[in-house]
Amino acid sequence: MRTTLITGTTKGIGNSSCKHFINKNHRVISVSRSEIDFSHENLFHYKIDITHSMSKTIIDKIISNEKINNCIINAGVSNSAMFHKMTFEEWHNTLNTNLISIYNILNPVINNMRLNNKGNVLLVSSVLGKTGNIGASNYASSKSGIYGLTKSLALENASKNILVNSISPGYINEGMGKMFNDSYKASIIEKIPLKKFGEKNDIISITDYFLEHNKYITGTDIDINGGLY
Repeated sequence: MRTTLITGTTKGIGNSSCKHFINKNHRVISVSRSEIDFSHENLFHYKIDITHSMSKTIIDKIISNEKINNCIINAGVSNSAMFHKMTFEEWHNTLNTNLISIYNILNPVINNMRLNNKGNVLLVSSVLGKTGNIGASNYASSKSGIYGLTKSLALENASKNILVNSISPGYINEGMGKMFNDSYKASIIEKIPLKKFGEKNDIISITDYFLEHNKYITGTDIDINGGLY
């Protein structure tokens, strides 16, 4: 049985990913700030704030006797504000959760995978990391940083047969995508060539490919955005 560690599992794509890979007979280690809304014999949930400096030590301990086959880094927050009005806390908290705290998870996980000479890492970025957006300089910066991290980790770990990739979802009818009012959603749809929001299965199907079938793709980002650029 393969072991898959997933962060940001309380809701949205992270939550759906947990359920999907449990159904595919993965042993899932779930990490999020809050409790998860279901239980299963193959689900091992840990309530951890990954932005805290001690979280790396906790993750080290959790996986010390594990063989981690896959890791999906999905945790993310958005604090919208125009940059000239943005507080330092709004800037720092977003970058800390979405980018800086990745170290606390991936450093132990990569070391685990290197010991086993195999692994699969998938980082979740965003279309906004490429396009930017008004009021989202902190979020876009954090998601853009994931591309450089993906490329570097792919190069550093290829000799250990560890594949590192990222995906960049656009606007999805899940999580943050459900929070938009009808007027704002309509204005976004006008900009999307396919004229619709994506569904969670559009994300899960790509995630499934990377974890279940990929043997040769590394250092790559896949856009899942209906053609939005």
